[in-house]
Amino acid sequence: MKSALRQALASAALFACLTASAPAFALTLLPDGFFDRVPAPGDGKASIEADYLSQDRNGVVTASGQVGMAYNGYYATADRLIYNQKTQDVELIGNVVMRDPDGNEYSSGQVNITGNFKLAVLQSMVMVAKNGAMVTSTATDHDEDDVTILENGTYAPCGTCIDANGKRIGWRIRTERMIYDKDNELIDMDQPILEILGVPVAWLPWVRLPDPSNPRAKGFRLPTYAYSERIGLKLEFPYFYAYGRDVDITLTPMLLSRQGGLLSGTVDHRLQGMGEYSVTASGLYQMDRSAFAGTVGDSEWRGAIQTSTKFTPSKEWTIGTDYSILSDRAYLSHYLLPTRKSSINQIYAEYLTPQTFADIRVQEFVVLGEATQADQDEQALALPVARIEHVQQLDDDMGQVNVSGSLLNARRAADSVATANGVTYVEGYAENKQHGTLEAGWTKQWTTSAGVLLTPYAGLRADFAHYDGGSALDPNARELYNLTPIAALDMRYPFVAVDGGSTHIIEPIAQIVYRGSDQTAVGITNDDAQSFVFDDTNLFSFNRFSGSDRQETGLRTNIGAHYLANFEDGSYLDFMAGQSFHLGGVNALGISDTAQTGTSSGLGNTSSYIVAGVQGAVNEYFSFGAKVQLDPSDIRIKRTALTGTVKYQEWSATLDYAFAAADPLLGAPTDQQDIGGSLRVPVYEYWYAKASVGFDMTNGEFLGRSASLTYDDGYFSISGIYTASGAEAFNPASQSYKISFQLKSPDGSGYSF
Repeated sequence: MKSALRQALASAALFACLTASAPAFALTLLPDGFFDRVPAPGDGKASIEADYLSQDRNGVVTASGQVGMAYNGYYATADRLIYNQKTQDVELIGNVVMRDPDGNEYSSGQVNITGNFKLAVLQSMVMVAKNGAMVTSTATDHDEDDVTILENGTYAPCGTCIDANGKRIGWRIRTERMIYDKDNELIDMDQPILEILGVPVAWLPWVRLPDPSNPRAKGFRLPTYAYSERIGLKLEFPYFYAYGRDVDITLTPMLLSRQGGLLSGTVDHRLQGMGEYSVTASGLYQMDRSAFAGTVGDSEWRGAIQTSTKFTPSKEWTIGTDYSILSDRAYLSHYLLPTRKSSINQIYAEYLTPQTFADIRVQEFVVLGEATQADQDEQALALPVARIEHVQQLDDDMGQVNVSGSLLNARRAADSVATANGVTYVEGYAENKQHGTLEAGWTKQWTTSAGVLLTPYAGLRADFAHYDGGSALDPNARELYNLTPIAALDMRYPFVAVDGGSTHIIEPIAQIVYRGSDQTAVGITNDDAQSFVFDDTNLFSFNRFSGSDRQETGLRTNIGAHYLANFEDGSYLDFMAGQSFHLGGVNALGISDTAQTGTSSGLGNTSSYIVAGVQGAVNEYFSFGAKVQLDPSDIRIKRTALTGTVKYQEWSATLDYAFAAADPLLGAPTDQQDIGGSLRVPVYEYWYAKASVGFDMTNGEFLGRSASLTYDDGYFSISGIYTASGAEAFNPASQSYKISFQLKSPDGSGYSF
């Protein structure tokens, strides 16, 4: 039984690699258009050189001794050449080497080319492509019906598959006969054999493949396999059929060792420049529903219908939909099916020009996996969400005007609440909430005679919000109307110094920003501005909140400096540091909300934390990066992150460290420290080992670890991989083992198992 299974898997692997490598195989054997692109007589003349040259009354040229022939980009050498100028027939005899316009080189004992290069026979052919791939055959025949036959052919992406040290590498395919029918878009192979590192590993009696030069050729596509404990071994065999020029049909039967058979079908229809739509339906009757006992997948029949449309009525407009009907939320993940488009049901319209972008959508965010309706009720609907941005350059170098706006109508059926060590996070209210914004601003950059860069900004933001009080956590319905005048000035004074091949830029930066409102929660409830960490990347920002439901307020100045150095030896250093000061008005960054946004951000006091970030490379071997958040009141580090990487030839090592000081307000009663690292070590020739680990120093727990051993010669790779994740990384339930291998083409593409 095990032997039969291994043989079946080997045959499937061969079929897969033949299909995956078919484009390189077919097109490299006879590059696309090799015969039919040669110009007819009259478009060019043949040039022949030889030690001895003669011509008879019938226009037959005979050459011998160091023969060379050039014809419309083709060049050939041989011991002897017979060329009929009237029929354009060519016979090359003895040690023939021919190079085509693409740089592919053919070697053969004899080549006969007739019918204006439409028919050709190559005996004992060896072809070496520009990319190093090699094709051989005892005879190659191309006829006027665009059928190419190779006898005893081989294809090897690695050429001879012998490296400079005489070691076997890579893979190749041998076949007794290959027939390439260009008109019918088919490739037939008799008894193909896959060899890896010179050892035959898989065989098939016969295989038929679609023409890889035509992506819409009918036939089987790449078979794939996967495994999970609940469904067993999964084998997919996609079959493609082109119904007319605009409709593609893909049927994918799947065999599941534990659950039986699953059938999936997809129809893609292109609407002649007006757009396209796609429908995918899949389903099965579960043979062993006990595998999903106690989950949402515990039923006999399961399936899905997934649709996607996209219409382009004009070059500026795109209108589309995505919608899925699921038997249950875990069906796609349980059966290892694509979930990307199924996670959002939506209708949308986009408008795009060089100056304007507009987008409006109605969206349902579907909670996939082991989720219930209660989980879905905590996820809001967007009915709708809209955004517009416009940039207008003013005449006479008077700067630019920016106009932006947004509208969100959020509906959520149930409160979404989480806790961390007694601290409550309200991630979303049960609500019907509307929030609209509109902001217009003007900006322009000036350079003074002293070299100071001045960039003023003046603008006005309007907000409207309504909350219906649908949550028991906040039952008070209310509305908000707000106008926020905005004025800011950014001042930078870069100094540039050049020392030989090294360049240094020192840039002091100062900003003053006024946002004249006392309304900080302009969305009433916070649905889209919950992410917040103060560091060097947002030090010089007019509004640090990540979404529109919150905004900065008051008068604030940001002061710091940027230093960039590029050294002659290739090393560099990039450093940014600074601090923010609240000068007056309501400080929105010191006001927390129920999502804990702004809590302990470092910006709530008059003087913020000092933030700094640096990255650089000492040389080609060592690079590093660091971030730090420092409380100047007691010179205490609040957050820091460090990373360093060392590389030398095939060796590499990375070490990471992260620290966050205790913050009971955020539910972190103790300091948090994590450390991690990875190591890559060459073992022998094409072998290398990798390992990584993450460790929670505070709780003394592994966050994850992995190890792998890999062979990779550039054409064939195989890896054994071990991973463990989570705080219970030593628990066998958290561990996984995997073996994968990949066949690669010279361009780096390939097929993975």
